[in-house]
Amino acid sequence: MLMLTPTSQRRISPTLSVFAITQEEADYANDVVAGTIFINDMPAYVLFNSGATHSFISKRFTKKLGLTSEILVEPFRVATPTSKTIETHRMRRKCKICINEHLFQAELIQLNMVEFDVILVMDWLSKNHALIDCRKRNVRLQAPNQEEVIYHGKVKK
Repeated sequence: MLMLTPTSQRRISPTLSVFAITQEEADYANDVVAGTIFINDMPAYVLFNSGATHSFISKRFTKKLGLTSEILVEPFRVATPTSKTIETHRMRRKCKICINEHLFQAELIQLNMVEFDVILVMDWLSKNHALIDCRKRNVRLQAPNQEEVIYHGKVKK
């Protein structure tokens, strides 16, 4: 998983830090919820994480969906755990997310990642009034029609 937090408050070309986590680590972590939901009608392995600021979609999953991404004027710069900086110029707007037959939308920054198809974090979670219950491994959301939706994530191994 990629957890991103801003290291710069500049509006232009912010630099984000990346901390790596695997699917297995997410299964045991006490501060995230992971599982499968539908993105544009395709099953996606997703991480819900309130500790990061920007939501992401993997380059591989974008290609699998046959989506085209918007090219950003100013790139996001992502600092990796190995001190490398990666620039990403692509964003996918209005991705359709289906959770328990309720539709949501997300703007997802495209990033080359392997462990997860999508990472939904603070920008998306706050927009949808989400509460993450890590002990129960679920996420409570408010659907656009104001109905409460509860997503039950993958149970710890």
